[in-house]
Amino acid sequence: MSITTDVVQRPMESFPPEPELEHERSELSLPLVVDGEVKETIRLVSLLKMARSAPVLNAAGVRQFEFIITEWEAAGFSEVLGDWVQITLSPDVPQPKSVCVAQQHGADYPAIIVYNAIMDVYLGKRLADPRYVVLAVGVDVQQIPPRNHVHFQKAFNLGDGLDIMAAVCSTMSSMEPEEWERKADEFRKLRQL
Repeated sequence: MSITTDVVQRPMESFPPEPELEHERSELSLPLVVDGEVKETIRLVSLLKMARSAPVLNAAGVRQFEFIITEWEAAGFSEVLGDWVQITLSPDVPQPKSVCVAQQHGADYPAIIVYNAIMDVYLGKRLADPRYVVLAVGVDVQQIPPRNHVHFQKAFNLGDGLDIMAAVCSTMSSMEPEEWERKADEFRKLRQL
């Protein structure tokens, strides 16, 4: 199964002006640690759907916008494990707000973006790490979606001496909703019994 996607990119000079449902694609690089040693960097294609609010001027006098990740599907095959590693939002859990904040007065960019989510991690069809609280941060953001790296701040566990070290997200871009839904459905089918 191929997990590549076509992407739509658009340059931006300021934060998106209106509330919007953003469909985003990126690549996650997850360092796999087996018994304390990095054995592989697993590459996942990540699909995020985010409900973005309109930008506002915050109490510090800089612009920001909030967003909530409403859907997340990511999948990548591990050669070392011989199986798929997947990420999805935890069901029946209210998702926390995320935020993007300008780093200075008078201009939206560069900005800092902070992604918050509660996710489930699967190894094959097995739920390996339920309700993992993820925090990812990107600095010097120049457009939305960010084109620079976003770093996950915590490692997570797959069980049996298997851990994923703090990861990095890169090559973010917008996707057409129909393509996003098609790829997300492919990823969901990987963990169905």
